[in-house]
Amino acid sequence: MNFRQVARSVTARFDDQLRPVGLRATQLNLLMAIETSTAVTITDLAEILAMDRTMTRNLKLLRQRKLVDGKTIALTAKGRRAAAAALPLWEKAQAEILDSLGKKRWAALLGELEAVKSSIQPRSGG
Repeated sequence: MNFRQVARSVTARFDDQLRPVGLRATQLNLLMAIETSTAVTITDLAEILAMDRTMTRNLKLLRQRKLVDGKTIALTAKGRRAAAAALPLWEKAQAEILDSLGKKRWAALLGELEAVKSSIQPRSGG
């Protein structure tokens, strides 16, 4: 429960910062993953972001806003502009979180999160 509460709090901080550009943290994550990938399918995105295919809801919202091409999963010019406008806000939120934790605590937290992620990742091959 504590882990989920922290995740929701951090997401809320990013969502608050991104509100001026009309994006949520989950949507910006999708935009950035699409922009840095080639030949992206929904399955590719799910793997890149360690998410299941339920992210299609956010993808649908991005398509409706014409930030993502509907035929292929690629950013539109409007989507690139939205990501560019959102990135400084994302960086500001991240800097605020880092400042509140301190660099030493932040580094320790990242190390622990990586260890947790590695230990609970699903194993391939059944």
